[in-house]
Amino acid sequence: MSRRHHIRFLTALTGTVVMAAGLGSAWPASAAGINNPPVLPHSIISFPERDFISAEGYTAGQVVTVNVLRNDFVVGTATVEAVDDISTPDVVEGLVEVNHPGGGCWEGVTPNIRPGDVIEILTGPGEGDRTTTANVIVTQPATKLDATTVQIKGTAIAPDGGQIPIDQLEARVIAPNQRFSNGKRSVRADFTGAADGTIAYDTPTGTSWTATFHLTGAIDGLTDVDRAVHPQNESRALWLGASPLTGNELTIFEAGAVGGPSAPCTAPAEQGPSTPDLVAASDSGSSSVDNVTNVNTPTFGGNRDLATAGTINVYVDGALSGSTVPAADGTWSFTQATPLSDGIHTITAGEVSPGSSERMGLGSLRMTVDTAAPATSILSGPAVAGTARTVTWRFSSEAGATFTCSLTPGSAAAPCATGHTYGPLADGRYTFSVGATDPAGNSGATRSAAFAVGVAPTVSARSPLPGQSRIAQTANITATLSRAADAATVNGTSFVLRSPSGAVVPAVVSYNATTRVATLNPNATLAADTRYTASLTSAVKSADFGISAVATTWTFLTGPAPVVSFRSPAPGAVGVSRLSNITAGFNEAITGWSRTSVVLRSPSGATVPAVVTYNATTRRVTLNPSATLAARTRYTFSLTSGIRDLAGNPLTPSAVAFTTGA
Repeated sequence: MSRRHHIRFLTALTGTVVMAAGLGSAWPASAAGINNPPVLPHSIISFPERDFISAEGYTAGQVVTVNVLRNDFVVGTATVEAVDDISTPDVVEGLVEVNHPGGGCWEGVTPNIRPGDVIEILTGPGEGDRTTTANVIVTQPATKLDATTVQIKGTAIAPDGGQIPIDQLEARVIAPNQRFSNGKRSVRADFTGAADGTIAYDTPTGTSWTATFHLTGAIDGLTDVDRAVHPQNESRALWLGASPLTGNELTIFEAGAVGGPSAPCTAPAEQGPSTPDLVAASDSGSSSVDNVTNVNTPTFGGNRDLATAGTINVYVDGALSGSTVPAADGTWSFTQATPLSDGIHTITAGEVSPGSSERMGLGSLRMTVDTAAPATSILSGPAVAGTARTVTWRFSSEAGATFTCSLTPGSAAAPCATGHTYGPLADGRYTFSVGATDPAGNSGATRSAAFAVGVAPTVSARSPLPGQSRIAQTANITATLSRAADAATVNGTSFVLRSPSGAVVPAVVSYNATTRVATLNPNATLAADTRYTASLTSAVKSADFGISAVATTWTFLTGPAPVVSFRSPAPGAVGVSRLSNITAGFNEAITGWSRTSVVLRSPSGATVPAVVTYNATTRRVTLNPSATLAARTRYTFSLTSGIRDLAGNPLTPSAVAFTTGA
């Protein structure tokens, strides 16, 4: 917004005008922290006579906090949303007003804004702008000396008691109606003499000044009619800020203006001592302004109202706690002697002047004492020993608590939040620790959890092999591990053999650390033709960091395999009848017989077409050629592993030859 726009906006504020020189072509960005004075485009104007604050250049919709500080104690506060003022021809951007129609209102108490009070606009924690209300006063409103001369008198006192630089001062006479008779809305006086009048100190070192308006020529001056319309609210004294050409801070003194709440605001005007404040040294914890503390004998402070007040009474929860004497600058401090109980307390104050009754302050401090340490709970984390290289921890404590986490070895203690992650981690043993600090600053006991990261052992070799059959009933079962295991974890519960019913087969389990072989030796001969299940569980741990092995399960089938007990023709027979069938008998019942597992082949290797049958009673298989066999020909009779006993053990393949006769 241009400086011209700023002037036009201020002209609309109840007949008040601010003048300053033009701005540069660009505004610097606001700096982080508290800017004193404000950094453009932010600007702050204090109207002490009306307890009215106006600021602009903020973001529309942004919620800001407006504070009035006296001797570093907050005596007035308001929360206001910045708006764009569309009621003026040139839009005022990010307007913030307190105690003015259309703006916000002071909360609890309307402060009696005084010279030296600091006006603070906070846009976030520890961020915002400040300006100080200048001690500029009109002691004599606009007075017509003669037909062409009007004077305003006042004082301008710097914080050190000396003069405020004259180039920072300006005086104005504002038309009480719409326009002066000369057509102007206002006339002004500055030190340059280029305006409608001049302003100068009455003596070289004094703080009294006089603004003189010589209204001649085209300017007719103020008429008695002008003055009669509104004889008081027409004289202004302005402090243009430490850098008058910038226009980022102003104080406007309005002669005859009335303070207190302005409709529609209703917070009563400040009286009695200011609202007690918990001093920063007693406001423990993460914030020095949240009024939550673990100090149960805190110190409170504030400002007296009347200069004659010689005693400040401090009340805790409505009961007198003690008294103190204010300092020469009007500030007071009181330290609670009796420890306060944990919980919420209300602090109020009153002041007593000699010969007068107590004047109670209108505001009260609501503060919380909390001396109990917070408890921390670890909700979840990695396995006590696992393979995950990135681990996440979740934890909790009381509302508002902050946390500090550490990982030993690896990460020093640092602020953290639940869901904190570490990784990737190398193989090793670690300890995670977390502690909480509550808003009052109490630190609770640290909670810790140990865990390990490593590589899980796997089964790299097995005997018998998975699915293997015809296993000797006296065989041992072995599992070779990919990495060394903790021998104590390789035992009869972590390495087991089960029968088809699921019953555990009694056995002795041993482990060879050199070969990394676990051996299961059954106490008794295994049942014949039985499918057993071997399992090595995750209860087996690695020798280095106790990482669970990858669980492995497999099955095998014990023998014996079926055996051929009879053949016809006999192996190597000659002169066999060309009309003969070929038969084979077995020592146990079989299955899987077919034209592909019972085969007769000619010398060329061609399969001889035939019908294959099986007699379950005699346990014999018969191959009946579909045609008469060739004379004097050597045939090969083959039985394949497709033939199995009823348990599933396959026959050992065999092939025998015979020769036909003439």
